[in-house]
Amino acid sequence: MIFVLAFMASSCERTHYKQEIVTIDSLQVRLDTVALMFRRIDTAGISDLSQKFSENLGFVQQAYIKKKDTIPKDVALLMSDYRTLKKPATGFYGNYQKAGEELKFSKRQLSDLKHDLQNNLLDSILVQEMLQGEMKAVGSVENSVQDLKLSSEFTKAKRAKIEPRIDSLIQVLKKDES
Repeated sequence: MIFVLAFMASSCERTHYKQEIVTIDSLQVRLDTVALMFRRIDTAGISDLSQKFSENLGFVQQAYIKKKDTIPKDVALLMSDYRTLKKPATGFYGNYQKAGEELKFSKRQLSDLKHDLQNNLLDSILVQEMLQGEMKAVGSVENSVQDLKLSSEFTKAKRAKIEPRIDSLIQVLKKDES
């Protein structure tokens, strides 16, 4: 038993891949930063937007249909601007879930690779190729999460600018119906 523990301790100290392990540690720190950014993305706001968007758009369209009137140019431009909010929201949850899965997978892969390197379990020919693959994967996850963050921030800012005008329009249309 003591021999096995001594062998394991000495094999960990004699890894041939100290620099590669440092690189993996660096990649893991990058993933931790991405995970924090990922958790801070406002998914509730996007969900709320999707429902409210459909309701508002439907109400305005129906109000003009009931009036048997065409939509004035300024209202049409406002509604067109409002529709631009739909594109970032479309597919947001699918992309969010996919990025979360990629994040978890990359963390597992790095952890497994680090373990294998610490214990000299890999053929040296494959190590650089595997490390390059993991570096690409981390970069891809970073890009995906950054895109989600930017999309969420864009949508939130644009929504804050447009929705008060849409709400005012809806109030005027409701008043006209009465």
